[in-house]
Amino acid sequence: IAELIAIEPKAFLIKHWLDRSAMSVVYGESGAGKTFFALDMCFHIAIGREWSGNRVHQGPVVYIAAEGGHGIRKRLEALLKFHGLKSEDVPLFVIPTAVDLCSADPDTAEIIAICKEHNAEIIVVDTLSRALAGGDENGPKDMGAFVVHCDRVRQAVDAHMMVIHHSGKDTAKGARGHSSLRAATDTEIELVKNNFTGTVTATTKKQREQEEGQIFSYILNSVELGEDADGDPITSCVVE
Repeated sequence: IAELIAIEPKAFLIKHWLDRSAMSVVYGESGAGKTFFALDMCFHIAIGREWSGNRVHQGPVVYIAAEGGHGIRKRLEALLKFHGLKSEDVPLFVIPTAVDLCSADPDTAEIIAICKEHNAEIIVVDTLSRALAGGDENGPKDMGAFVVHCDRVRQAVDAHMMVIHHSGKDTAKGARGHSSLRAATDTEIELVKNNFTGTVTATTKKQREQEEGQIFSYILNSVELGEDADGDPITSCVVE
């Protein structure tokens, strides 16, 4: 016991919200802006800037854009413009393709190598369904395999693992899929959109080490990035 107590625990990644080297799930219905929210958190971690008034532990980010692919480019451009930064100022690296974190022959080793190369402090899988490689979200075998592979990456890199996921049909029951995901998760963040006002509210629904019930409300603010070949504006959004 004395030896265990003597081990100094790692500090927060985002105070009151995310712990270092832990696992989190961000979930919500389609259209709730899950990727915008996750990117906003990650952008602040990458540049070491306070997020919603909360202190941040700065570190590189590896973002696996398994669902959006190259579509994430405009969202990153908008963040750079909104914050007045250049791409070389932000240690955020993107894997713009689907990955396999479920089968007997997963992409775990390749992901670990990339994350170690960039000294990742946080790794994001966006989304869980695109990383299951055809597996069954509701099955204990496939969801259990996904959790095991996430743990292997997280522990090998010693980084936080954030998974973007969808709500179930009954939103009161939280994220969809087998309960083994929630059991393995340290932090759950639910996003709920008010379709009348457009406001999205993020709430911590589970915290293994911190206090639950943190709330952050935001809107998606449009940012103009230029014009396309027809002279029409190219836009994306940022969290505000």
